[in-house]
Amino acid sequence: MSFQVPTVGVEEEYQLVDPRSGALIPNCKEVMRTIRRNGGSEEAHSEIQHELHLNQIEMASDVCSSLEEVRDALTQTRRMLIDAARSNETELASAGTNPLPIPTDDALTPKDRYQAMTDRYQQIARDLFIFGCHVHVAMEDRELGIQVMNRCRRWLPILQAITANSPYWDGVDTGYASYRRELWAQWPMAGPPAHFDSLADYQSCVDDLVACGAIKDESFLYWDIRLPTRVPTIEFRAADVMTRVEETVGYVGMIRAIVMLAISEEEQGKPIVPIRPSVLSYAIWHAARYGMNEQLVDPESREMVSASELLNRLMTAIDPALKATGEARPVEAFANQLIKSGTGADRQRRGGELSSVVANVVAETIPSAILA
Repeated sequence: MSFQVPTVGVEEEYQLVDPRSGALIPNCKEVMRTIRRNGGSEEAHSEIQHELHLNQIEMASDVCSSLEEVRDALTQTRRMLIDAARSNETELASAGTNPLPIPTDDALTPKDRYQAMTDRYQQIARDLFIFGCHVHVAMEDRELGIQVMNRCRRWLPILQAITANSPYWDGVDTGYASYRRELWAQWPMAGPPAHFDSLADYQSCVDDLVACGAIKDESFLYWDIRLPTRVPTIEFRAADVMTRVEETVGYVGMIRAIVMLAISEEEQGKPIVPIRPSVLSYAIWHAARYGMNEQLVDPESREMVSASELLNRLMTAIDPALKATGEARPVEAFANQLIKSGTGADRQRRGGELSSVVANVVAETIPSAILA
């Protein structure tokens, strides 16, 4: 196989929490104001953005050519956000949900798009105190992007399992490794994408959704894998935001290698094994429920296999692409750590009472560069 190494970008959504209780607090405006007063985010090589609720804040990295650049962007951005948050008596926490009772105040970001979403979706929008990680991989050719999306669907269950980092919701252990997934799955345009025969087939689907009023335009598609309208990339959206910088770096490298593999297979004309939508949906739900602690469903073979075996199948498949990047080590370290000590959800469950869980997340959110 021959590979080209595409550029990547990453977005992380963070919690703003009370340093004493660990509860979410709506301090985004104050934190953003501090960042602007201190000169903005140029030195962090990222853009800082509002999200739906004011107790959330999001970073979007610049385009990165290497995982080292991804690491630098995450480290510098988290450092800047932590400093700005602490100057406003707030801490930054990186996890898919906050364990404590959800806020009762309606602290929505005053933005037309968010207001329209809330007006239409009502309670599921008001309850959307969730935090994800999105990875972009360069994809100039949208026709190719459709076929890459088709080929990458099979890996969605294991990607859901390894990034699970939201076992708690509204003060209780939900029994899920990723309850964020279940909250997000209520949205009508969420979930795995369908298989599309071509870009024309995809565009016909978009046109039908617009015609029936399901979406205003293509940008309102929130599938686990999608082709964004503003940037020439393919975007993976299923992951909970991970707590440690090195986890995110490893995950970004993994996604890049999956896309590289899919491009190579498409160029070689390798047949795609069909996956039934209902099998894929169940496999993803099962992964969100159990994380890395039970058997998982391989949607391509329809087998139940151990989580470590499904991860091994992924790592074996992408090994040639990883070698081609020259940056296999962070990805392999991420995979090995998952086998050794589990996911962020597992660490949270070992954290004791809920305020201590948040305190542990806050401590792990701090990049090692700050601690050194």
